[in-house]
Amino acid sequence: MAKLISVLKAVSDASREIGIAQRSLSQALGSSDEDVLQMTALLAAIADELLLEEPYQDLLGDGHWLVSADGLTFKSEPTADTDLILFDSRLAITGLKYRFLAAKGLEFAEHMRDFTTRMAKVATRANNRVLDLDEEWSRVV
Repeated sequence: MAKLISVLKAVSDASREIGIAQRSLSQALGSSDEDVLQMTALLAAIADELLLEEPYQDLLGDGHWLVSADGLTFKSEPTADTDLILFDSRLAITGLKYRFLAAKGLEFAEHMRDFTTRMAKVATRANNRVLDLDEEWSRVV
């Protein structure tokens, strides 16, 4: 399983990659920066989209797409910057980038393509199963 990314790191990395922040953010939830708050809110929209697709529909079908930093509490919305996102970290970042740019009326097509391509790769990797024909044949005989 890939390393989990926190809400703060996802928002911080997306902000830096599209150029609205020059350094890592110190706060996402409760920030005084409206762009940061908007990005944090957009995480829920990304999660809603991903929960409809494989493999997340099966893995996170209960709607809980976050876990507390201690790993004890599963959540359906962020309550702390340290909450960990339970889906692919690059999906979180590229999803934030394209949704934020779209909301601002800026060019987002390249970032949306990156998001959908990554989503397809994650689904393919999760659904890819090696079929051993010798093993299958021995079950039949």
